[in-house]
Amino acid sequence: MASQEKFEAALRLMLEAIDERAREARAPLSPDAMRAELERLARMRGRPAFYPYLGSGVGRGARAMLADGRWVLDFALGIGVHLFGHGDRDLIATAIRAAASDLVMQGNLIFNREYGALMETLLRHAPAGMENCWLALSGADANENALKLLRQKRGGRPGVIAFGGCFHGRTSAMAEITDRPDYRFSQPATFPVHYVPFYDRNDPDSIEKSCAALRTIVRRHGDRIATFVVELVQGEAGFVTAPREFFVALFEECRRAGIPVWADEIQTFARTGELFATAGLGLADYVDVITVGKVFQGSAVLLRREFAPDPGLISGTFSGATVAMAVARRMIERLVEGGMFGPEGRERELERLTREHLHALGKRRPGTISAIDGVGAMISFRVGDGSLASTRALIQRCFNAGLVLYYGGHEPACVRLFLPAAVLTNEELAEAFVILDRCL
Repeated sequence: MASQEKFEAALRLMLEAIDERAREARAPLSPDAMRAELERLARMRGRPAFYPYLGSGVGRGARAMLADGRWVLDFALGIGVHLFGHGDRDLIATAIRAAASDLVMQGNLIFNREYGALMETLLRHAPAGMENCWLALSGADANENALKLLRQKRGGRPGVIAFGGCFHGRTSAMAEITDRPDYRFSQPATFPVHYVPFYDRNDPDSIEKSCAALRTIVRRHGDRIATFVVELVQGEAGFVTAPREFFVALFEECRRAGIPVWADEIQTFARTGELFATAGLGLADYVDVITVGKVFQGSAVLLRREFAPDPGLISGTFSGATVAMAVARRMIERLVEGGMFGPEGRERELERLTREHLHALGKRRPGTISAIDGVGAMISFRVGDGSLASTRALIQRCFNAGLVLYYGGHEPACVRLFLPAAVLTNEELAEAFVILDRCL
């Protein structure tokens, strides 16, 4: 038997063993032992976990088994990372094949074929005008690289324009841009950041107000601005959306001022009913740089050729794990070919169904559900008065009842549904709302 045939035979045996393990899954830890493990982790981290989640390594689609044997529906997905849920057999096979490579991590000096194959796949499906790609690890890494190359293109101008309520990462520079003072407590300010109000659906003058704010910033500080960075759907603020005409009006102002536009798609990549929200909103002509991450299992900067950085500006020991690169490419292939995107795609269908469930729940329990927003596989809603304390309390009750959720915003806060759209069934979605109804 040829070596490749032997490898494939061994792979089939391993997958069969994984399936058998999942079928025969037993709780490896007692509740007390799991509690002790979480307390040990908290001591090492210096703070406890948000909720007592400790996975067993066994999962099936939208469901994961915890280390104490309880099964939960996962609508948090590691803050939106696991669009294919848990235990996807095809992705496990892809990962095993990649893990047999000679390199665990690939870098910007030494890389294997997965490196180029992933970039080629990204660029093939990217919005028009994106001609270069640079791979990195976390989304914040990609955003740091984007900021550096944009500043270089703008002759070293330091300033950044961003939206109020934005989130762009937790590195020093990204925390300075992020509009959350508590995320940069006791940190110095090293460059100017100017905020433009995000779209307010309740204000008919919202677009003009934001444009006026942008014009004022440009008039006063335009000679020190490197870029306008935008979330096309605000993530940390609670999956807040805006129409195309809002962005077009602002981007036209940037075009007149010669300010490059950077679309931070770390959260929105593959989750808004299209692979890129930039393309879904028809904004490719206005955008110069795009960053992607989360669902991507790593991160990348996509850019117009004229923004390519000089040698030495961007490098780094690691550009991604071999397994993550191979899995990311396979995920993109399946998402694009599997009916996930477009007006009638699965993500939009799940969005419609989720909104129907939310409206029905609001009718059954008047005054509990409001401010429904989001798009595709990212939907948010406010519970009651939207206080952070009551929102977090609801999430804890849901976790105890078998539904893993997370929140966004501050005061008011909201519940964010990170839907595992590639594997979620209609029945599992309905089950999640039965749990939510009971916990309300």
